[in-house]
Amino acid sequence: MKKTIIAVFITLFISCSSTKVEKEIINDFIKNQFINDKYSNILVEEALPRTMALQYYENAYNQRNLYDGVKSFMPNGAPPYSWEIDSVEIATLKQKYKNDKLSYKWKKSDFINHNFKIFPYETLRKRGSSELGGYGFYMSQPLITLDQKHAFLFYRSFAIEIGFSTEKAILLKKVNGIWVESYHYNNVSEIN
Repeated sequence: MKKTIIAVFITLFISCSSTKVEKEIINDFIKNQFINDKYSNILVEEALPRTMALQYYENAYNQRNLYDGVKSFMPNGAPPYSWEIDSVEIATLKQKYKNDKLSYKWKKSDFINHNFKIFPYETLRKRGSSELGGYGFYMSQPLITLDQKHAFLFYRSFAIEIGFSTEKAILLKKVNGIWVESYHYNNVSEIN
């Protein structure tokens, strides 16, 4: 009985601590993102799967030795690229999150000092939803690497009722206590 109680407390402590780190990642990203993207004022309530960013990263990692004109997934910026996460850790993270199928719903309490509204996807699909705002975005929950020095997020912005979108997988790194973008990865075959 005593071991069970201790196990429950350890699980709760780890869960609370990882939730705190996830909120730090999200809020640091949002703060930085809205310096660049001032027009997105609506967040889709349903979070994207956290493994989407890892999949983009894995695709770019697997294509790292191909010529630029042949690659469909690439990091931003000019080569040489640094690959912070290797194939062994990618496989481990995929295994760890393979059963993470529950759809998370964003709440106002997930964010600090945000200036956007949160609406369900179905509300934004309805005719006349552009009256709520012109631009919105989807976001995944963070996927934290094993050493907890990096995190992945998936971000997609779009025009409400029009539907065009841009999407990217973001690799963040903690620098001086703040999570900042190291690279983002795009599907360049969809951009062109």
